Amino acid sequence: MVVRYLGKVVISVMRQLYIRDRSTDLNSATVIHDASGHSCYLLAGKWGIRYDALSLYTMSGELLAEAKQLTLGLTPKFALYLNRRQVGTIGKSLGLFHELIYIHGLNWIVVGSLVSGRFKVFCGSRLIFAVEPVPNTGGFCSCLSVTNQADEPLAILTATIINRWARHHDRQPLRERLRQLNPMSSTDQGDLSMGFVPKTVLNDQSLSRHVHQPE
Repeated sequence: MVVRYLGKVVISVMRQLYIRDRSTDLNSATVIHDASGHSCYLLAGKWGIRYDALSLYTMSGELLAEAKQLTLGLTPKFALYLNRRQVGTIGKSLGLFHELIYIHGLNWIVVGSLVSGRFKVFCGSRLIFAVEPVPNTGGFCSCLSVTNQADEPLAILTATIINRWARHHDRQPLRERLRQLNPMSSTDQGDLSMGFVPKTVLNDQSLSRHVHQPE
């Protein structure tokens, strides 16, 4: 990324982080890696009930940021916390997949194709971060490119929430198509294997080509 500062051209390298869809994890926490395969953050928690929370930690266990669910239903809302202080709220509207999302408090605007997993987040004209799906992962792994490292905790939570909304939006039609193709497939309890692989085993080979697992 090239920016101008006081008339000079400054090269700013956006760090890339890799986020796996939490519904594909059999563990209670998800490790966020960088492009070199180093473990950077730990994402834990759940949602679906009011006051549920997603929490982001350093690898040493220090709490950095949280997203706490405020409302349920078709238009859920989350409060965003940084260093235990509320800094913003993000909510889903019924038409969000073709409209802008405004994150109150942070003054961030989300634009792009949310259903396809490709979107960017701006504060004014400044790019905060961009998200795109990692090729050959079926959309279950996303690459998050962040301009400033200080924005990474809230960027990770925001991207996780939006990707979850997009995944939930597209999941029911997929279930119906797979049920027609394979009546014996298991589509209960949000099982993403859809009956084509055992419930307790998820093929992670495609992800491992892009994201190294922690040692």
